[in-house]
Amino acid sequence: MNVRIIVMLLAALIMSATLADTPIYKWVDRDGHVHYSTVPRSANAQQLNIMNRAANPAPAASTAPPAASASSPDQALTQVSPDDSPACKSAKEILGRYLAASYLYTLGKDDQKQKLPKDQQDKAISQARNTVTRACAPQGGQP
Repeated sequence: MNVRIIVMLLAALIMSATLADTPIYKWVDRDGHVHYSTVPRSANAQQLNIMNRAANPAPAASTAPPAASASSPDQALTQVSPDDSPACKSAKEILGRYLAASYLYTLGKDDQKQKLPKDQQDKAISQARNTVTRACAPQGGQP
């Protein structure tokens, strides 16, 4: 019984370590919409290799303060609510990680982390904001 618990805890630890630096994929669908995901859902998906280097990870949805108390537009954009779609929640979580990160980086050809220049970090954050806006926009005909 004790061995079973230790094996389960070890497996959970290994799984959490592998999910810590999950790559982000980007692709454009046939309608011209840009999509981002941690799972490539198209044959033309490109891995962005932008990883989170946050000293403090973004807060979990259950510990986030209510949107009414948000003191900045970015905080309001990262507040996850129970009514958010899975795509909206994912976009908000990614933006939260980007904003909380000390810096963003890519993986070089030698798999070494290379810090993105400030303008590219700003562009990635701007794209993440746009993704939140699109993913969280009300859908026509749906409540």
